Amino acid sequence: MREKLRRRAARLLRSTSFRLFVPVVLFQLVATGGVLAFVWISSQQSVRDEQHALVEDLRDDLLAAYEDGGMAGLRTTIDTRLRAEGRRAPVMLLAGPDGRRVTGNLDALPPRGDVRGDWQQGDWFSTTLYRSDFSQPELMTLVEARLPDGSTLLAGVETGRDLKLQRSFEQALLAALLLALPLSMLVAFLTSRLVGRRVHDMAQTAHRVGAGAFDARVPLDGSGDAFDELAGEINGMLARIETLVGELRVVAEGLAHDLRSPVTRLRSALEQAAVEARDPAAEAAMNRALAEADTLTRILTTALQIGRAEAGIGRERFEQTALGPFLEDLAALYEPYAEDEGFALTAEAPEGLVVRLHRELMGQALGNLVDNAVKYAQGGNAIAVFAARHNGQVVLGVRDNGPGIPAEQREAALQRFGRLDPTRSVAGTGLGLALAEAVAKLHDGRVELTDAPGGGLEVRLVLGAG
Repeated sequence: MREKLRRRAARLLRSTSFRLFVPVVLFQLVATGGVLAFVWISSQQSVRDEQHALVEDLRDDLLAAYEDGGMAGLRTTIDTRLRAEGRRAPVMLLAGPDGRRVTGNLDALPPRGDVRGDWQQGDWFSTTLYRSDFSQPELMTLVEARLPDGSTLLAGVETGRDLKLQRSFEQALLAALLLALPLSMLVAFLTSRLVGRRVHDMAQTAHRVGAGAFDARVPLDGSGDAFDELAGEINGMLARIETLVGELRVVAEGLAHDLRSPVTRLRSALEQAAVEARDPAAEAAMNRALAEADTLTRILTTALQIGRAEAGIGRERFEQTALGPFLEDLAALYEPYAEDEGFALTAEAPEGLVVRLHRELMGQALGNLVDNAVKYAQGGNAIAVFAARHNGQVVLGVRDNGPGIPAEQREAALQRFGRLDPTRSVAGTGLGLALAEAVAKLHDGRVELTDAPGGGLEVRLVLGAG
């Protein structure tokens, strides 16, 4: 189980969907983080500018009062504002040249060590102080002004509330960033799923076309996007392929069908000539010509069957078939022929295995495989037609215990008219495996050539889910 999960995880990490998912998530997070960072920095600057503007206005008002009324006017202005605004009054302090408090809501100038940053005349600084009428310390932003007589004027505002608001805002930004992660993952998942589904539709269409369904087309969603444009081009290409393949099949089947009549007449003429021949040599020649005519007839018949199977003709004749009795009947039919050549032919099928298939074509395909085994499995003495269920698929085939086919030659053996006998000393058409492959594709399957368990060759028709 652990190994299976590991392989599944490895496939996921290598998948295009995952490679699309990761950059989309990262892009969303970077974009969201960038926007939130910009908002945070802008808000910080905005609050700071507003605080400085308030303090500057306060300082300018107090300095204007000093210019108009001197120290007495400045003290009166400060006292008036403190009485009028009470606890909502800004921070103000007028200290004499000796540093002692003259008036204001601070008891004394802040010690230099409590100031955050260097404290120089005209500088902004922040510090935590007690106002005269408050029992709790407050964070303040202050600016200093030195008066001509050596007195010191401090003006400022309490920034604790702004700091709390700023922290709440920062928490909201952090929550938004954390919320952006699942939203980014959802967007990336939906994007990769959409792309994956469109590509999957194209892959399924290609699979169906490869299985012989040349009328298959990639579905369009009408969006007119790049995928729709690609699907349209693919459908146009498939329509052209379907037309060309159809025309080729019509020509091939028509040619094979039209040739059957002349070959039949030729065979009849040869039979008549063989009957009338009086010279033994001429009669032997006629018999050889008859054998070649029979071979040509088999080739034409098999070619027609392959063409019809590849065109998907015959699916309407599929019927539920119990494979045990079906293979036993097939073995009984070919058993005398196999015994004459020194082979024991058996049928192997689990009880109760039933599948929908074209009985006639499947019987013809398996019969051709038995014929191939008899002809080419020289040195063996056993042939079996078998059926089994493997990984949800039904497998039918023929195995022998002969010399088999080397792995490097199996692809050539599956080719139409493929013959591994370079001298062609063994009679055959080279279409037996081609017919088996066409019949397997008609049943949504494939043909496999493998080594038989006890040595020899096993030809397997792996059909679709049964």
